[in-house]
Amino acid sequence: MKLRETLHLPLPARAAAVMYADAQYTAIRRDTLGATDASSHVDGDPSGAFTVTSELSLPTDRVPDIVRPFVGSSVTVREVQTWSAPGEDGSRTGTMRLDVVGTPAGLTATLRLRTADQERSEVEIDGDLVAKVPLLGPRIEKAAVPYVSTVLRAEERSAATYRDRQGA
Repeated sequence: MKLRETLHLPLPARAAAVMYADAQYTAIRRDTLGATDASSHVDGDPSGAFTVTSELSLPTDRVPDIVRPFVGSSVTVREVQTWSAPGEDGSRTGTMRLDVVGTPAGLTATLRLRTADQERSEVEIDGDLVAKVPLLGPRIEKAAVPYVSTVLRAEERSAATYRDRQGA
């Protein structure tokens, strides 16, 4: 099922890239999402092309009812974001792979990070949410889209907290 979101970040594109590569941001996301655990690893440097792999252990108390039989009281979400080197204006393109570990569900997406103005940027997410469950897959995908959108949009709050803690 198609999923499209535009996230509005309170940081210019160059600062947003640094944020994504910062372990402090992973801790902020953990707190924002109510995760019990979070970790991240960066390959490369945000001044050029880089990849961030994050894992978050999330409670499942807010997942759609149709999804509950496939998950326990928590799930581990593994997210891999791969970003290109920046353009002159700090814009980047990238990809995201989000897997719910131990389930047949995941999201693949293309990303576009661009500066909105001197203090803000936007991330356009254009993806496909897939639940490979015979007969129920399309129903699970449809039920999961609002939940996944909510998780993605939490990034806006996390970015604001990050900015405030950086004193930007």
